[in-house]
Amino acid sequence: MNKNLIWFRNDLRIYDNTALYNACLSNTDKVIGLFIFTPEQWNKHYVSIKKISFLYQNLMFLQKELLELNIILHHHECTDFLNSAEYLFYFCKKNKVNRLFYNYQYETNEQNRDNLITQKLSKQGVFIKGFHDSLLIEPSKIKNKNNKSYKKFYFFKKKIIDSLSKNIPICFPVPKKRNIHNYNIFPVHFIKNSNIKFNPHLFPIGEKKAINKFKYFCSHKLEDYFLKRNFPSLNNTSMLSPYLSLGVISARYCLQMILKKYQKTELTIILNSSWVNEIIWREFYYHLLINFPILGKSQSLLKWEKKIHWENNINYFNAWKNGQTGFPIIDAAMKQLNKTGWMHNRLRMITSSFLVKNLLIDWREGEKYFMYNLIDGDYALNNGGWQWSASIGSDSTPYIRIFNPLRQSKIFDKSGVFIKKYLPELKIIPNNYIHNPYEWIIKNDCKIDYPKPIINYKNSKEKFLSAYQLARLF
Repeated sequence: MNKNLIWFRNDLRIYDNTALYNACLSNTDKVIGLFIFTPEQWNKHYVSIKKISFLYQNLMFLQKELLELNIILHHHECTDFLNSAEYLFYFCKKNKVNRLFYNYQYETNEQNRDNLITQKLSKQGVFIKGFHDSLLIEPSKIKNKNNKSYKKFYFFKKKIIDSLSKNIPICFPVPKKRNIHNYNIFPVHFIKNSNIKFNPHLFPIGEKKAINKFKYFCSHKLEDYFLKRNFPSLNNTSMLSPYLSLGVISARYCLQMILKKYQKTELTIILNSSWVNEIIWREFYYHLLINFPILGKSQSLLKWEKKIHWENNINYFNAWKNGQTGFPIIDAAMKQLNKTGWMHNRLRMITSSFLVKNLLIDWREGEKYFMYNLIDGDYALNNGGWQWSASIGSDSTPYIRIFNPLRQSKIFDKSGVFIKKYLPELKIIPNNYIHNPYEWIIKNDCKIDYPKPIINYKNSKEKFLSAYQLARLF
């Protein structure tokens, strides 16, 4: 009889959990779970307090769900990954674990930790099995004709759609309830409640709520997603990213739900649809991180990026962080981030472009700030998004894309509904001036507690282009 340990990390669910399912295949095996908290490591990785709070709450829910399957989820707090590895060695020895199951993580420090654990436990005779649970397709299966990894999304997407068209990944069912009479049950030490530091109305807790949230999106918003997804005031996105980030719900399940909804539609049409496209972008950034480890060290695939002269004006950076730039769409977006821990994707592109390409601040500073505040902070996605916005990553566009905040604001928040929600001081500004309120303030000789633009957009754009062109010459 085996004693199987499921080491939970970013996979806080019981449905479609590859490691959990495989650990429970035999009804005679003893199965226990473990989660190790590493607050000092999270701090080094700029994990936001909102995400940590969200993790605690979902972990409490998972512990109760597992208990209904007669699986005890143990937990322990360590300092960092090295300390967590040492504790895992101790835990396996103390509890006579002879088989370890876990789902892969792909960041540099996480991979180093897992390699250390694999080497040591293997020498002790422990069977170890890891799974690509957070991905739709294993990285080794998505290669070009020369067996190289893709660097451009367009080609990656074609390949992965072709692969999915031939073989849609299955979802693993919830394991059957363990026969408690087969082994002595360990005492349950419940995870202590922590203060909730996020909005549970925006992000309800637990796997069941996550599933219901996505079902509601599929029923009420998915039809109009393509038309409305770029308008932050319309609230027409799934807001599922915090759950995907912690593995409270799986990408496979999301894909299966959409396929079920459109089961009479041609498969390739579904796979090319807008929301599935977002899932493929997520997949792409994970594959990039896996295949190009340099990305895990905050470096770009483009060598000339190191020669860019960043101005890194601290006053500009603080204005950007605090929503005090004088560009309403930028400021409202940053207020949304600071308040909720989440930001609409269109706004993520606009604000990151502004920081890098108008304020000439190193993209890594913005990347860290987002991670430090996002409830859905995910290294692969955040890093990939920032490099895309900075035009030094895997962007296929042959020109340097620069988002004009004034134009973006007029297109995607025409009446200023979103702006006025997060910048109530601008509610008195007429709609036709809401995107450039300082013009109205001067014209009417008014005093409003809102700053004038900290830069001249046209001049800042020219300065940025010069800096990039100079870097690419050498």
